[in-house]
Amino acid sequence: MSRLELLVEEPSMEEALRHLLPKIIQDRAQWKVINMRNKGRLLKELPNRLRAYKRRMNGGERLKVVVLIDRDNDDCRELKQRLETMAHEAELQTKTAVGAAGAFQVVNRIAVEELEAWFMGDTAALQNAFTSLRGTRFPNSFNNPDNGGTWERLHRFLKQNGIYRKSFPKIDAARKIASHMDPARNRSQSFQVFQQGLEACL
Repeated sequence: MSRLELLVEEPSMEEALRHLLPKIIQDRAQWKVINMRNKGRLLKELPNRLRAYKRRMNGGERLKVVVLIDRDNDDCRELKQRLETMAHEAELQTKTAVGAAGAFQVVNRIAVEELEAWFMGDTAALQNAFTSLRGTRFPNSFNNPDNGGTWERLHRFLKQNGIYRKSFPKIDAARKIASHMDPARNRSQSFQVFQQGLEACL
């Protein structure tokens, strides 16, 4: 059985994937999420980690690597190119570089503009995680969740409906929402692209 290792930038992303990956991957591969604690550390340490993955693959390990990072305020194309260049310098092929038919070892994916867009893309999951939202009308902006200001929009909406009235506990929210998410119905384009990348690894 092949193995996937996913490098993520922070704890709430790790928590969300622990609930989402079994729904997407099922029993088709082994997987592990590696939380790098913050975006800066992930970007700093990624070149060395990719070289280490290359050595493991050269040793015969059946392995694919998925790098998942928030866009935040970065230029999406520049951030993606930075990740692609790191993989190329480690002599690893990326899914983006080889296209649909080529063999690859690395999938680089960006949550636009951050993880909370994926939560906003599944309003049924929000209603199941927070039952007081059932029957509530969601803003039109939730129809295009990758449209910026993501976690602020989500927190504002939840706060207006009596949920997380003070701070927004990202790990707790990720746990509650992701456990109810259905990957097939998510409206976030960046989630859909992430899911497609995972499927290509299997």
